[in-house]
Amino acid sequence: MRELVIIMIFCVFSARAQNAPVILKAKNSASQIVAAAHPGFSFLLPEMAGSLEFGIIQGEKSNWLKDFPGTKVTADRKSVKYLLRGETSGELVIEAVSLRATDGLIIRVTAGNFPAGTQLFWAYGGASGKTGAKPALLPEYCRYNVFSVEGTAFTAYYGESMKLKVIQGMMPPASVIRLSDAFRQDTPLTFFESDKKTDAPALAAVLPLENEQYFCIYRQNAAADYNYFMLPEVFAEAER
Repeated sequence: MRELVIIMIFCVFSARAQNAPVILKAKNSASQIVAAAHPGFSFLLPEMAGSLEFGIIQGEKSNWLKDFPGTKVTADRKSVKYLLRGETSGELVIEAVSLRATDGLIIRVTAGNFPAGTQLFWAYGGASGKTGAKPALLPEYCRYNVFSVEGTAFTAYYGESMKLKVIQGMMPPASVIRLSDAFRQDTPLTFFESDKKTDAPALAAVLPLENEQYFCIYRQNAAADYNYFMLPEVFAEAER
């Protein structure tokens, strides 16, 4: 079994013995964002508002980032940083910081030394609207999710029909977004190419893996209404 080294609040654990998530604080004291031991995030606000997962696609081959052979994680109460190195080439740095103005997370992905044509994959869904949910993008959590996509921004609607809740996503402009089948998560490529006719809808997308890209999942309010060009400044403010 491969070893996964996690550095969390100045402690080091073996993935064989410890695969604990990192709990990031949110604006609302009742909410929290769960960061997995790999680059994956679940939004408990406090009800399950969805999960964000990442992968890499190279031609016909694709892998979830949780399957990378070496990952180091550094975290505190408001941020988490992942350093991932491929078996032969490529390095990813994924930094996620809790937003100050609202419940949500801003993520910066920095990549280097990957072969030309490598694509980054992301998927979002699984907003069951239930408290006490497992922090994962599970098909059963996707059943009643509805998405409105405008360019590469989206709004997810979830929860009871007369008490719908919403959460927003602002993704890199190069994202090619599809409605996909959350039952088909064997690989990122399988997920992306799956049929949108499903009772477990989720968003799946691919984009060129470039040097610096931003992702933001958040609950919109008067102080948090973002466009993509704003995200570098939002990230810098969240880090301070």
